[in-house]
Amino acid sequence: MVASSTNEAKSGEAASDTSADPGFESEDVGNAAYLNRHNTEMFESGRSFSGNERNKVWFNTEGLGHADLSDLSGADSANDGRAVLATDLDDDGDVDIFVHNLQRERHSLYRNDVGTAAGFIKLRLKATSSNAEAIGATVLVSAGSRDTAQVLSRGAGFLSCQAPELIFGLGGAEAGEVSVRWPSGELESFGSLASGTRAMLVEGSGEAQTMAARTTQLPNPLPRGFRVNLGDQLPALAVLDSKGEEAVIDLQELAEGEELYLNFWASYCASCIKELPDLQKLDEEDGRRVIALSMDAPTDLYAAQELFEQRGARFPSYFLGSKHTGESGPSTVQQIIDIERLPIPSTVVINSEGVIQRIISGPLRQP
Repeated sequence: MVASSTNEAKSGEAASDTSADPGFESEDVGNAAYLNRHNTEMFESGRSFSGNERNKVWFNTEGLGHADLSDLSGADSANDGRAVLATDLDDDGDVDIFVHNLQRERHSLYRNDVGTAAGFIKLRLKATSSNAEAIGATVLVSAGSRDTAQVLSRGAGFLSCQAPELIFGLGGAEAGEVSVRWPSGELESFGSLASGTRAMLVEGSGEAQTMAARTTQLPNPLPRGFRVNLGDQLPALAVLDSKGEEAVIDLQELAEGEELYLNFWASYCASCIKELPDLQKLDEEDGRRVIALSMDAPTDLYAAQELFEQRGARFPSYFLGSKHTGESGPSTVQQIIDIERLPIPSTVVINSEGVIQRIISGPLRQP
């Protein structure tokens, strides 16, 4: 996105030429002032150029239109997605999605678990009479009563370069008839390929060169909004205390041998505010302690703390905004949570050794 502005001269007046002004200093595109000040301030505060334009994932329901699976898939992110790579990253026959986000230069990997029960063919091309990657070639696959065509195009979408392979679903057919219209204009048949085949098609050979499967297991997703999982031990965290001063909290030490509830909340979250009295009662029970960690911006710290106390909460409370980088010493809170995706309230239940036992999304329901 490019923000532009115009200056219109009043009637009868000439527009001024700032380039002729000796006091005017021109700046290069991508100058240090822009990169170091504007970008840093925006990204570190969690803002986005177009974060309200959420990513969308649609599922073809075979004759019933397309279902919106954006929220269910987890792709409905507040991050500012700028490039997407759709390819089979685990070589299991379905298309996974890798997204580059401009905001904080984050990346997201969405593993496709829909399955390949209906069969597939994966194809790579090598041309001999035109560009070696066969960019621009059209591959046609006939399976059962269906004919499908795809063009091999390395560039697809904004700032994206696709993998040099094409994946065809077979719709339940046991095999597919494959032919290629090469960039040279020649049409070549490669015969019937069985479901599950991975092959290289070389121009002029007329025969597919099968390739061995190289499947791998992509990791299971972490609990939504977290960069840690059950069984992990939480590190000491750099935070701000209720007075806005730098502090480091050691959760194992704060637990004092009891079960610790680390509650993520915010003053703008109605359900968070509603459950504060319940959390106070929980903190008063034997064998349990509660600590609050607010997602409010540092500028809202004092107002949030005042609301916290008005609701009768007396257990320790901390806030984001520490200047620690996490490169040495204590970790930052952002190293254990993804602020943009964290549902609030959320509560992490930690044992006396500082190990995560449970992660509760939404209002806390006492056992």
